[in-house]
Amino acid sequence: MDILRIDPKSPDEGVIKKAADVIKNSGVVVFPTDTSYGIAADALNEHAIGKLFIIKQRVQKPLPVIVDSEAMLKKIADVSSEEKKLIKKYWPGALTIIFKKQKNVPPFLTLGLPTIGVRIPNYKIAKDLVTACGTPLTSTSANITGQGNCYSIECVIKMFQTSDIQPDLLLDAGELSEVPVSTVIKVEPKKINILRQGPIKVK
Repeated sequence: MDILRIDPKSPDEGVIKKAADVIKNSGVVVFPTDTSYGIAADALNEHAIGKLFIIKQRVQKPLPVIVDSEAMLKKIADVSSEEKKLIKKYWPGALTIIFKKQKNVPPFLTLGLPTIGVRIPNYKIAKDLVTACGTPLTSTSANITGQGNCYSIECVIKMFQTSDIQPDLLLDAGELSEVPVSTVIKVEPKKINILRQGPIKVK
């Protein structure tokens, strides 16, 4: 696993470009987010998604996605008027909204479900990486499924050191604040269904 240091307050464009190049070549990159360290792969690349599932030893659970704008969101999801209100109020931030997905989203990403979980992160490195890639990225936690979240690169290294397949690149932004993973909601007729409670309390 290659490691590159990156300043969370002023990310080096060269480091972001190197990470984006890895992702564009079907690679997998560990990166810091506004919650914990996450794993980024091209969300529309089935080969990269398959590699990510193997790394995380993940089954029976779709992958969440991050975008850098509403324009990018609309390329992969149908957005209702109620969902637009939530976006305006809570994005960027630790709120994942479950949308109806567009036909271009690989079934492999969502395990065949007609929906996709998306958010815009409130963290410069994460947003810059999405922008540099020009495509939605996965943002699942950088851990083996069922294990705890990682808030340091040392934790990530230890997590995957014995895995047969490992992330291609780690972006080390130092110790992150231990923020819980994002709140997950789904807008249903006449109510908002909270699927996972996280840092954001949706009213």
